[in-house]
Amino acid sequence: MKRIKYYIFLLLGMASLASCSDELKENVSMNVGVQTEEGVTVQGNEITVKAGTPVVFNISGDPDNISFWSGEEGSAYANKDRIVVDANEVESSTLHFKIWARYGNGDCTKDVLHMYMSENFPGIAGNDFEADAKLMNEFQWTDFASRLTDKEGKNITLPQAPVGNIKQAPEYSVNITDLLGKRIAFAFHYQGLKNTAAQPRFEFSQFYIENKMKNGTTSKLYAGDLGFTPINMQCKENLEDQRGMTTNREYGSVTNNVSGIWNLTDIKNGNFAIHSSAANKALKNSWLVSNLFVANACSPDKGLTVKNMSQSTDSYKYTYTKPGKYTATFIGTNSNFKHESRVIRELTINVLPNK
Repeated sequence: MKRIKYYIFLLLGMASLASCSDELKENVSMNVGVQTEEGVTVQGNEITVKAGTPVVFNISGDPDNISFWSGEEGSAYANKDRIVVDANEVESSTLHFKIWARYGNGDCTKDVLHMYMSENFPGIAGNDFEADAKLMNEFQWTDFASRLTDKEGKNITLPQAPVGNIKQAPEYSVNITDLLGKRIAFAFHYQGLKNTAAQPRFEFSQFYIENKMKNGTTSKLYAGDLGFTPINMQCKENLEDQRGMTTNREYGSVTNNVSGIWNLTDIKNGNFAIHSSAANKALKNSWLVSNLFVANACSPDKGLTVKNMSQSTDSYKYTYTKPGKYTATFIGTNSNFKHESRVIRELTINVLPNK
C-alpha cells in the first residue's frame, strides 16, 4: 500500500513539474489593429491620419505587459539601445543655457564665474580630494568666452552684474559641432574676488546640448546627463557660512542655501545654481566639473507602459501632433523568473497636416 501511495505522489509531482515547465515556456500572443474612424484610414499595417486626430489601437491576446513606442523623437523602438548618435548624421551641435546673476554689485560680481571646456582633461578621481583640487588648479582649460553667442549669433559675455529676474536672464549658445566624436569635459569655476558687497548667486537654466540631425530630427543631452560633480575647494576651512553642509563636504551639493556651494537639485532638467555669500564673508572658491562625454551622446529612446500584470486593456488611444511618417511599435511580454516570451507588432503611421 505504501508503495502504491509513493507512485501516486511521484506521478503527481511529475505532472506538476511538467505543468510548471509548460507554463514557464508559454508563448505570448498579441495582435494590434486600428479602429477606423473619421479622419483615420487603414490599409493593412499602414495608417493615415491627420495631425491632432486620435488613433485608437485595438489590442487582443494575452500579454501580461505591453509597452508602446510612438516612433516620434525620443520614443523610437529602433533607438532603445542607442547612446551615441553617428557624428556623420549630425548637422549641428549646440550648447544652450541661460544664466541669472543675483545679488552683489560692481567689482563683487565681475569675473567671479568662468566656464571652461577641454578635449584632453583626464577626469577627476571623485574620491581623492587633494589630487582633484591640485588637478583643477593646475590644468590648462580652454575658456568658453570666445564661443559664447546670443540668440542672434552675436558674441556675448557672461553676466557681469545682477539682472532683475529669470525672464531677463541672457540666453547663450555655444557651437560645439567641431567637437563631435571627441571626449570632452565642461567645468565652471566660481571664485569670489571682493566681498565689500554680496558675492553673487548664479542660476543656470535650460542647460542642454542640442544635436540637429540631417534628417530633420533633434536630440538633447541635458546637464543631468553629463555627470557634474562639485569640488568644494574650501571644504577643510570650516567657514562659518558653510557649516550647514554637514556631509560630503569635498564633493557634495546642497538643497538649501549654503554660501558658495552648488545646488544640483533639478540638474536633470538643466537647472542648477551656486549660492551667494553675504558682504564681508570669506571669498568662495568652488568648481563644478562634468564627466568625460561625447557631444553626440544621447539618452536611449523610451516607450510608455500601456499595461502591466495588475491591469487589463483591450485598446490604447494616442494622438500624433506633428506631420510625418512614424513606426508605432507595441511590445507584449509574459515573463517569470525563468522565462520571457516577447512579441513585437509594428504599424506605419502617416500623419498628414491638419488643414
